[in-house]
Amino acid sequence: MKIVVNDANILIDLVELELLPHFFALKFEFFTTTLILEELLEEQKEQLEVYITEGVLIAEEMTSEDLEVIKDIEKQKPKLSQQDCSAYHQANTKEGTLITSDNVLRKFAKSTNLDVHGHLWVFDQMVAQNTLAPLTASQKLKNLCDVINTQLKLPKLECEKRHTLWND
Repeated sequence: MKIVVNDANILIDLVELELLPHFFALKFEFFTTTLILEELLEEQKEQLEVYITEGVLIAEEMTSEDLEVIKDIEKQKPKLSQQDCSAYHQANTKEGTLITSDNVLRKFAKSTNLDVHGHLWVFDQMVAQNTLAPLTASQKLKNLCDVINTQLKLPKLECEKRHTLWND
């Protein structure tokens, strides 16, 4: 089964969009780090706790060895936070897919040939695996861009393609 490592920004938006049940119904193994969870608000953590308790989302504590590697990554890429580096390290170690909307992290991951995707891929997966109806996906994507995360700056053309496809 495909391993997916979640960065904080994706988790936050999924909580705000009320899409966690649809996301965690995908046929993936979901991971994150406890460092990532520390970035979340208490109510966001509470919503994720259900999935952690059920073993659907595995939140791993970083070992001292992991933290050393993370420090090395931070030195290499000072614009990345410790949390970003922990997500990168976890995805790299597990040979998984990193899911993030952080541009610096995405570019760094791509430069090291790590599989990385963002919000649009997550929406595509939910529609393709039938965990979210296409029309609902279109509405939630619009809400994401217009209300939830106006700083996201998803490619307009790609969003329009999906709206057209999912509204038919």
